[in-house]
Amino acid sequence: MSSGKPSQDSADRFLKASEELMKMGVDLSGNIDTALEAFKLRFESFLKSHFLEKAVAEILAYSFSEFEREIRTNISGISKICTEGSQWYAFCFGAALGRPVPPPASAVTAPEDLRGCLKTL
Repeated sequence: MSSGKPSQDSADRFLKASEELMKMGVDLSGNIDTALEAFKLRFESFLKSHFLEKAVAEILAYSFSEFEREIRTNISGISKICTEGSQWYAFCFGAALGRPVPPPASAVTAPEDLRGCLKTL
């Protein structure tokens, strides 16, 4: 009969899969950022051409600026989730790649009712 507690092998596989997922998120945000920069360079060249009315160029520039701001906010969110997520997984399991792990930064700033829960871990 099973005690309900996962085996060390199972926990290690879960931790490795979680770490790989977090790395994929960081890679994805980097790829999006690179693609956005490349598009921005081409877009700015297009806006500087003489084939576009000044008013249209200004509207497009403003629209792209808003779009870029939203994308960068989302990239930042993805990176934060992946970074914090991997720290929390490691903290909950007590180790990352065999090394002890201090609590993530957000544990220090957690609301008081959550800090009590963290102490019991």
